Amino acid sequence: MKLAFLSDPNSENAHKAIESVLNAIITSKTANKGAAIKIGYIASQPDPAREYYQQTQQLYKRLNAELSVYLELESEFSQSSLEALLACDAIHLSGGDTFRFLAALKQRALLPVLRQFVVNGGGLIGVSAGAMIMTPNISSAVLCGDNNHCDLTDLTALNLVDFLFAPHISNDFFAQVDFKQQLLTFRQPLCLCADNAALSIINNQLLKHGQPHWSQA
Repeated sequence: MKLAFLSDPNSENAHKAIESVLNAIITSKTANKGAAIKIGYIASQPDPAREYYQQTQQLYKRLNAELSVYLELESEFSQSSLEALLACDAIHLSGGDTFRFLAALKQRALLPVLRQFVVNGGGLIGVSAGAMIMTPNISSAVLCGDNNHCDLTDLTALNLVDFLFAPHISNDFFAQVDFKQQLLTFRQPLCLCADNAALSIINNQLLKHGQPHWSQA
C-alpha cells in the first residue's frame, strides 16, 4: 500500500508523507521511470472556481508531480473524468465536510473502486476529511467539529487500515475534559494528528512524520 494521512497539506511533515508515497510510486514503476507522476483529485464537495484544486496543483508542482485530473462527485460528475482519475498513479482525497464527502462516494459506488485502485498499486493521499475516509469509518470526524448534516447513517469508509484518524488535534484538546470523555467512546486505535504531523504507510510499514498522538482502545 501507498497511503498518506494528512491534517494540513501545507505543513513540512505533510510534504514528507506525500513524498514517501511519490517515492514509492517511482520505485514501483517498471516503465516510463522518467515520466512525471500523475495525480488525480477528488473534491469533497463542489468547488466551482477550482480554488482548492488549484492550490493543490501548486503543492504537487513543488513536489515534482503533476495534478491534472479533477473529479467532482455531485452536479458536475463525469464518467470520463473518473476514467482519467483511475489511470493516475495516485489520487488526492480533498479536505472538507467528511459526512458529505463519504455520502457522495457511496452514492457513486466509488468505495470498492478506490479500494481496488489501492490493491492495483495506486497511491492514496488523504487530507483531513479525505484521510478519515481511508480508515474503517468516519466516526472520528466529530472530534474535529464535523456535523452529520446529511443524516448519513452508515459511517463505514474505505477500511484500508485498522485505525481511525482525527485531524487538527492540537495539544490544547488534551486539556479539555469533554474531549477526554469523547475519546473513551472509541473502540479502535485512534491517531490524533496535529496540523504539523502526518502518517504514511508504504508497503505495510507505518511511518510517523512529526509527533502524532495515539489513543488506544
